[in-house]
Amino acid sequence: MLVSILHRATGDGMALVGLGVLVWWLGALASGPEAYETFLWAATSPIGYVVLVGLTWAFFTHMMSGLRHFVLDIGAGYELDTNRFWSIASPIIAIVLTIALWSYIILGKGA
Repeated sequence: MLVSILHRATGDGMALVGLGVLVWWLGALASGPEAYETFLWAATSPIGYVVLVGLTWAFFTHMMSGLRHFVLDIGAGYELDTNRFWSIASPIIAIVLTIALWSYIILGKGA
């Protein structure tokens, strides 16, 4: 049940918050250097990082849940132990992928 709720919530979150960030980024990109600097300032602030990390987590959570549902739709994974395992593993994998991506983004810049 939690995986299903997270799937819906992360999809809605990406649609609402992600669309706002995307429109702001594209608008700033089209408006010139000053507007883009303002966007970068906001995106690299602590609150901006929370929003961007949250969107990344939402993306990976939604993706893992979607892949799980895809496997269920083709008729596999309905065994109770298998279903329970992937219900627990999906959000954990999403967290690991989020940490891995942001570690690469933050630590990869220095390399």
